Amino acid sequence: MKMRCFILVALALCLAVPPRAGRAAEVPACDAAAPHEKALFASVDERLEIILADGRRVYFPTLEPPRATAIEPERPKHVAEELTSLLEGKSLDLIALGVRDRWGRIPARLFVEGEAESVEEILAVSGLVMASGASANGESGACRKALLAAEAAARGDRLGIWADPEFAVISPGDGANLAARAGIVTLVEGRIASIGHTAPRLYLNFGAGSGGFSLTIARRLLPLFDRAGLAEKNLLHQSIRVRGVVEIGAAPQIELFHPDQIEFMEDRR
Repeated sequence: MKMRCFILVALALCLAVPPRAGRAAEVPACDAAAPHEKALFASVDERLEIILADGRRVYFPTLEPPRATAIEPERPKHVAEELTSLLEGKSLDLIALGVRDRWGRIPARLFVEGEAESVEEILAVSGLVMASGASANGESGACRKALLAAEAAARGDRLGIWADPEFAVISPGDGANLAARAGIVTLVEGRIASIGHTAPRLYLNFGAGSGGFSLTIARRLLPLFDRAGLAEKNLLHQSIRVRGVVEIGAAPQIELFHPDQIEFMEDRR
């Protein structure tokens, strides 16, 4: 009940300015050229996959689904309930971010009529969810920055999930907490101390010697990172925030698939 009351207060604060009746969603400049269409909400599940009134299923590739923890075991249910309250009976603008996936889902951004912030930003700024590591169907550039800024505001104020120790940002030297996050999307903040190379991969190492935390990038993906200004020469000795799934092998690591998984700490809000 305590968590549910907090969620209601957070959403109320985020939506304190009432919608402007009769006006379409204010699609931001980063989406100005994207086709958008009207949609009506029908239902949502605990992974935040939304069924529209016309039967289509959409999901947010930019968000991690809510995750239950020891102090909030029913978080997925509660977040789905609050998203229902936000969307039910409202006119929505939908921007498809790609084609249907193998499960028939459409990656999308959603806007409630009259609101300049996307539904994803509203959820993030309320501390209800965290941004995902970017995927091919995710959003980059200005839209991605807006979502990360919303998340950072909630994290700075320790709202929602950011008051939960199981979502705390981890230091690369915190081996115990890294091990506890195995298989979970996690935020890690630290300084890249050295760079290593093998035939298949580039390694961004955060500590001296073997056994420390590192990031790995498949060599075939390096041109993607180079084009984003994340060549190894631009990363060495930089303090960064990285998000991705923690893997525990000979040493803890996160594999990077997209430049959007990296944020320079100078951008911390």
